[in-house]
Amino acid sequence: MTTEQQGPRGDAPAEEGSPEWYAWMARQLAGAAPVTGDALYDHDRLDAVAALRAEEVEHVQPLVGDLLARGAAETGAPVAMLNVLLTGAQVIAGAHGLTGWMAEARATPAEWSLCARVVRSGGELVVPDLAADASTRENPLATVDGLRTYAGVPVRSRAGHVVGSVCVMGPEPREFSEADLDALRAVAVEAAERLEGAAGV
Repeated sequence: MTTEQQGPRGDAPAEEGSPEWYAWMARQLAGAAPVTGDALYDHDRLDAVAALRAEEVEHVQPLVGDLLARGAAETGAPVAMLNVLLTGAQVIAGAHGLTGWMAEARATPAEWSLCARVVRSGGELVVPDLAADASTRENPLATVDGLRTYAGVPVRSRAGHVVGSVCVMGPEPREFSEADLDALRAVAVEAAERLEGAAGV
């Protein structure tokens, strides 16, 4: 999408590539039509997101910031995030080590999101080198932002709905060990418990 293309309200962003532009794109894509069978559009899952207030950055960041710092330290990754998937957008609800436009916008289009694949499959995802993987080599997060590696695990509500993912990312290709994934799994479980405790559910 370029600066010449406009959203449904005609509110084109100021400059392509700016934090405002990325956030604007996420808002436009959030209004996309539902896709049958796509977990991102599952009503029960979205109800769980809302019940946990999981998409509210100001609410989530204080709850999970220390957990994400721990996850980054234990895996040796520079960036750790708790990403929550809505329909057309990924909300970076919690983050550690995040810089640049994503740290400002705290959202990306769902179509760019590797965490969306975690939510859709309900399983874990590891990509040692985004530039070498056919499914990610054209992703703007790799081609524009230079991200090269990803590991993510589901964040599940008590009822089993995958509201998002705890992930780590970095600028250099690398493998992730089972111990790394265990660390992320522990963070994801504790993050879900804290969200549910704060929401009283």
